[in-house]
Amino acid sequence: MRKVFFQNVQAYQFHLLQKFSDQVSHAVFSRNGGVSSPPYDSLNVRYGIGDSHSNVDENRKIILKVLGFKRLVSANQTHGKNVLIVDDEFLNFQPAGVEPDDIDAFVTDARGVALMIQVADCQAILMYDPKKQVVAAVHAGWKGLAADISGETLTVMRMNFGCNPADLLVCISPSLGPESAFFSNPEEELPSSFAPFIDSQKRVDLWEFSTTQLQSHGVRKRNIELARICTQRDNGENFFSFRGEGGITGRFGVVIGLPEL
Repeated sequence: MRKVFFQNVQAYQFHLLQKFSDQVSHAVFSRNGGVSSPPYDSLNVRYGIGDSHSNVDENRKIILKVLGFKRLVSANQTHGKNVLIVDDEFLNFQPAGVEPDDIDAFVTDARGVALMIQVADCQAILMYDPKKQVVAAVHAGWKGLAADISGETLTVMRMNFGCNPADLLVCISPSLGPESAFFSNPEEELPSSFAPFIDSQKRVDLWEFSTTQLQSHGVRKRNIELARICTQRDNGENFFSFRGEGGITGRFGVVIGLPEL
């Protein structure tokens, strides 16, 4: 990833996706450049966690403005594996600004629509098919990884848009790193599929788990870019961290979309 600034708004972009900047827009927004007060300072994008609704509205407007999109789609994420296709029917009948419930991934080929995942330790996974011109955004904490939400999303992309996983570019946001993902009893708390990724100190390499899972579904290793930035070890400088800040903090936005032609 590389750091970028949209005026005074700090963000990051993936090298893989930046190569196609004329076809797809994306950004991993930091916690800086918004209007929210501590402990949500300052570019918090999530409603319902203690920040004022008006602050979140303004922060989302900032994101839309700097990326040049007219419509932002997000959801009430629940650590599940439900995938929503953002099509004309959804865009025409879902009121703008109203988040659908129980959705943790989006897929669309609609232009002018920004898909946003809200995170503060979980992984936000961005997918782009340069051949079919389809994008996806996935919210994947350990529960989502256990449920294989990436696999569910890839299936939706294949069945509904004809995407081939081998053609996809996939990028994983800053998230809880292998030195910070400590579980008191991981062998009992996590499914057996996590066992190869648990070290002697009861830490889980969720980064490696995620990249391995993606490859098992046909995504090419060279087409995966991992940010390799741990949100907890960032110490609140650039990113929100649920664990690092004791559960009272904001969420940063990770966005992808196809610009209007």
